[in-house]
Amino acid sequence: MEGFDLSFGRGLKPSFDAAPPQYRRCIDGVDYLHLKGRQSGDLYITRDGWPVASSILPERWFTGDQFSKPGQALAGATGAVYRVPVAHPVRSNFALVVKFSRFGQDVGLTVVGRDLHGDADFMARVEHAEFLPPFAEFGNLMRLRRQCRGHFFTKAPLAIYSPPTRYLAWQLGRKNHLQSTYSRRLLASQTPHDEQGPIEYEWERIYILLYRWMGGVDAEQAYHGGIISNTQMTSWTHHIADTLRQLGWVVLDHKPRHLIVRPRKGIRQPLMRKGSPVIGLVDYELLYPTC
Repeated sequence: MEGFDLSFGRGLKPSFDAAPPQYRRCIDGVDYLHLKGRQSGDLYITRDGWPVASSILPERWFTGDQFSKPGQALAGATGAVYRVPVAHPVRSNFALVVKFSRFGQDVGLTVVGRDLHGDADFMARVEHAEFLPPFAEFGNLMRLRRQCRGHFFTKAPLAIYSPPTRYLAWQLGRKNHLQSTYSRRLLASQTPHDEQGPIEYEWERIYILLYRWMGGVDAEQAYHGGIISNTQMTSWTHHIADTLRQLGWVVLDHKPRHLIVRPRKGIRQPLMRKGSPVIGLVDYELLYPTC
């Protein structure tokens, strides 16, 4: 078992800002605490993840190459994305979204609904699309989270875990010629650290992104379940795409499956606030700034 010490050898878990400086990292504008496991796995916990750190430790949900608890593959997800329930001292329905990063792999993106994107450079972005590497995905999402309040919700990024097991690049589907590009970008995104060298991607290891589960159903499921109409599904999808563009962002594979709506209890109607639907945006591996 990996075994991560949340107390940093002090017996009691400190606050995020009271953690010893040698464990602090700032990568792509996101603050992390970097913990090393007994078997040399790496766990990078964000500020959002630190309060629930004991519930998201890999030993709670992952052993070796498989889940230690049943993971439910998410409907409509094109990658390896799962909902995994984990124990929490207060929240009985606490769950993680466990997402295996596909960075370095071929995107093979099929664009659905080009009319969603008014950006003249959109197709050029699609042509050169790359799955965001883990730290870049969290970095982009955290910047979006600071802008999108009052418009829509996003999942909270909790941690990035890289198990110690190593694979051949072809087993992970990664293109070797991209390795230096990702390494250069990661180095440039880091705040200088005096006591330790910079974090580097290890091409032979997998990276698993942990998000907090967002309750609700996606817009396509809500439509088929009679919760929203086809008109609502279409207009809300366009509205979120327009809002993203106004905020300076684009999701290259934006679609109804990436929108989460919350049904009202006991009623086949979506939850509304001040006449507007409560909507969440999920899936950020193709979330890019427009400038």
